Amino acid sequence: MALNQINNYIRLIDAQNVNKTGNIYINILKNEFIMLNEEISIPKIQVSKLSYTEALPIAQTIIPLIPLFLFGHTLLEERQPAHELHSLHFIRLLEGRCINFYHVLRVDFKFGGDSSAILEPGNNDYYPSYRTNRLYYKSRLVPTFKDPSTPITPIKLIQSITTESDQYFHTYAMFDDIDTSNITNEFIKTLPDIFSIPSNLYSFIVMDYYTACMNIPNPIPLELDRAVIIFEPLFFIIASHFIPIDSIISLHELEAHFPELIAIKDQKLVPTPNLIQMAKEYFNRYSLTRDEQCMLKGWWQLVIA
Repeated sequence: MALNQINNYIRLIDAQNVNKTGNIYINILKNEFIMLNEEISIPKIQVSKLSYTEALPIAQTIIPLIPLFLFGHTLLEERQPAHELHSLHFIRLLEGRCINFYHVLRVDFKFGGDSSAILEPGNNDYYPSYRTNRLYYKSRLVPTFKDPSTPITPIKLIQSITTESDQYFHTYAMFDDIDTSNITNEFIKTLPDIFSIPSNLYSFIVMDYYTACMNIPNPIPLELDRAVIIFEPLFFIIASHFIPIDSIISLHELEAHFPELIAIKDQKLVPTPNLIQMAKEYFNRYSLTRDEQCMLKGWWQLVIA
């Protein structure tokens, strides 16, 4: 079975491997992509869905290029979110003090480049095969309970999304292509000014999986461990504005786990000066820059100190 073969390849990754990648960029649509040190060829994939049989040679190509992004991960059999039919979704469970986190790496292979990159034209049933030196991806830290029943079981902060169009309100149980920026902004408002990059350019806290997630643009093992340490107390602060915290853990236990990082004010959780300092030191490592070529393309380079 192709899924098992891909996961077997991932299990063979050595922690001493290195990525064969370059800079990380944000395009005009605010999608992250990373430059590869070599061009790769992506074969034709079905318009209806990227099957794991089709994905096997693609995985064999990318695993040696991004081994540290995939170390300790497994490929999900059922994509989450399910509508991303042309992506591969890799997950890894990470332990926190009070809750756990899934790191979800979603790599998109649907053709979206210029016509000069096409190797073989597509048709009604298949996207074109193409060559590329970049990978588009989403890298999210998703909060989950200590004993999640199935991947991915998020700690939900909202139950549905309601949007307005044509003078009607529509409530979505799943949010394919729904603008979640308003909810993301509500999450960010619960936190002090700790981010080095304006959220309208690149947001580290995002609404996904009906909860507050954290973007990890360089998800190597060391960065994942650092992100869990900083995001866990921040998540509880955000969550306290949307759900009763005791539905996750008692306040007494929470204070015992984060005695110098979290305080209670007006029935909400707030960060202590220690946590604010920790968060600023973490996020200040990130910056956006652009040269003339980036400006022409509408890109920003994401620099990590």
